[in-house]
Amino acid sequence: MKRILLVILLFLMMNLVSAENINIETIETLSNDQQISNDSLFTIISNWQNYSQPQETDIFLLEHNQVNDTLAAPYVVYIPKGYDCKKKTPLVIYLHGGVSTKEFHEKPVEYAEQNYFTEFGKENDWIVVYPMGNNETAWWNLAGINNLKTQIRKLKSQYNIDDNKIYISGFSDGGSGSFHRALKAPDDFATFYPLNGMISVGSAVTQIPVYLPNFKNSSVYAVNTDEDGLYPAKEMRKFVELSLEANADIFYKEYWGIGHSFDYAHDELPILFENMKTKTRDIFSPEIYWETSMLEYGKCDWLQILEIDTLSAPKEWQKEYNMEIADERVSFGFYNDREYEDYGTRLSKIVPGSAADSMDLSENDIIIKMDGIEAENIRKLIELRSEKKRGDKFALTVLRADKEIQLSGQFPEVTHNNALNYSKPSGAVKAVYYGNHFDIETSRVSQIALYIHPQMINLDIPVVVAINGVEVFNKTVKIDREFMIRNFLENLDRKALWVNEIILNLN
Repeated sequence: MKRILLVILLFLMMNLVSAENINIETIETLSNDQQISNDSLFTIISNWQNYSQPQETDIFLLEHNQVNDTLAAPYVVYIPKGYDCKKKTPLVIYLHGGVSTKEFHEKPVEYAEQNYFTEFGKENDWIVVYPMGNNETAWWNLAGINNLKTQIRKLKSQYNIDDNKIYISGFSDGGSGSFHRALKAPDDFATFYPLNGMISVGSAVTQIPVYLPNFKNSSVYAVNTDEDGLYPAKEMRKFVELSLEANADIFYKEYWGIGHSFDYAHDELPILFENMKTKTRDIFSPEIYWETSMLEYGKCDWLQILEIDTLSAPKEWQKEYNMEIADERVSFGFYNDREYEDYGTRLSKIVPGSAADSMDLSENDIIIKMDGIEAENIRKLIELRSEKKRGDKFALTVLRADKEIQLSGQFPEVTHNNALNYSKPSGAVKAVYYGNHFDIETSRVSQIALYIHPQMINLDIPVVVAINGVEVFNKTVKIDREFMIRNFLENLDRKALWVNEIILNLN
């Protein structure tokens, strides 16, 4: 009878709160009500359904996230016609290519309206989000990663999003960004779908190492094409082989006879979308491997690296997975002005040390010909470039201050470099749990945190933790009300509702 009364009480509490979505005041009011027990508060939050129905559906909303005092990053949200605030709705995030530009995409709503993923959202009543990135909020830098996190949390505060069914994909830079997210900050996502990307790009740009064994914690579904001049399948195949050697959870597929384009979309996307429907995030995986050189990227599900001991030698099992690759990409080394709509390609930035730099191209130059062939826009210029290979010479006809000049250049020769950058020392943890027992091995790590959830363990009996073969913790762990609320307000994740943490020092 008491159990029945408790269930009725919780139901009434959840429905008496006005349908104002999730906000700090509502949660803090519930938290401060001492008549609600810790267990009941956990149940209320983890089953939160009090969302309001939007006035319109089947619409594209242009939103902005204030990244800093001077920068607001746009993103487009597609709300499907059949969105029902009473039902948990999956969320798909699509990252565009060409992210390393000064300006954001000039027509974000039109971009979203024409995207293949929008049609999938319409057919299945899934929410689709299109973040817009630039060189300050690139998919692989910390500002860009935090920007996307904030967008996800804003959406969770407004819409009944299924926490365990959030998916991320993207083409070109968007594909590389999806890879980078899986390796550095995977917590929000069920599966990663990089298309014509490359695993090493984010690390090469930021000089922040990535670690292929981290793929073990994430489901990755990747596609590349053989004639891609930027990220060819033959190079990607080597990364996949190395990732599988590191026990990655990765599915890899190729299309042949296609360059750096999405020409395979009609064939592949129905298959990819069906795969997406079968994937659910598992935050309670009994085994985690996590490695990082930066504490900002120290967390994976229920494990977090809090301090790295860079003075210690790495354990034998902390291996560097690397290989030498040939850099055969053909690039001028400039950014084009996306807002320019007249004849030719106007330059907005020259990359130091590039072919463009060595031939004295300048900002605001307008390229109108390559090797004497008319290049009416950036697409034609890229088409002409695609016929070149490393080491080839070329000529550009440029308008500069309304005068036509001829410039000669040469693409750099093929170089060979390590595929992955390991310039910074890292710490790594191998952790497993079964019952209430955690067995943990560490390498160059001096402090970790374990996050506890009632679905992981039995809170009525002690939690036992052994690190490097030595028992270091043996206590009962209860719900910490303050920690639970703080964690929820930070992440707005009803499923990853961690109720306590165990911080362990290894010194």
